[in-house]
Amino acid sequence: MSIPSTEHHNVSTAYQVGVFALVRQRDTYLIVRPRVPLLPGGAHGLPGLTLQAPSGGNFVESQLRRALLAQVGIGVADLRLVGSHAARGVQDGAADARLNLIFGSEYCSGILNPQQDELLGAEWMDPPRLTHAGLPEYLMAAIRDFETTLAPVSVPEPTGRLSRLFNRQK
Repeated sequence: MSIPSTEHHNVSTAYQVGVFALVRQRDTYLIVRPRVPLLPGGAHGLPGLTLQAPSGGNFVESQLRRALLAQVGIGVADLRLVGSHAARGVQDGAADARLNLIFGSEYCSGILNPQQDELLGAEWMDPPRLTHAGLPEYLMAAIRDFETTLAPVSVPEPTGRLSRLFNRQK
């Protein structure tokens, strides 16, 4: 049985889903200071949003990309799930719990321009500053997982007759 769209908004949810972007540029990560924290664990966080609509094909990725453009003015490459955690006691009281998904990506384009109505600030932080900023462990774990997935694939050295032809010593 499907719920008509007019009645769908009156149904209370038992949980929410938050999606956040862990964006890397060279060896730094984008960290924001939101006006209203959506992630637990202090004043620092990641750009993102709480989903307010039913999911569909690539809905999460497109919404997160729009949020990045709207909140900080940047575009990103492919998004990969690098972390998740559950939280209780969400701010707006519309749910009992929230599942937060953290997607890692590389910076692609745009100029960092935090929107003052949503963020107190945004900056690129290198790993030593991240450690001293007091970020929660789930966020540091997502960074470690993201860096692990970005490890370059080593190309085996060629062996055999062709390698001897091209690597002759004079």
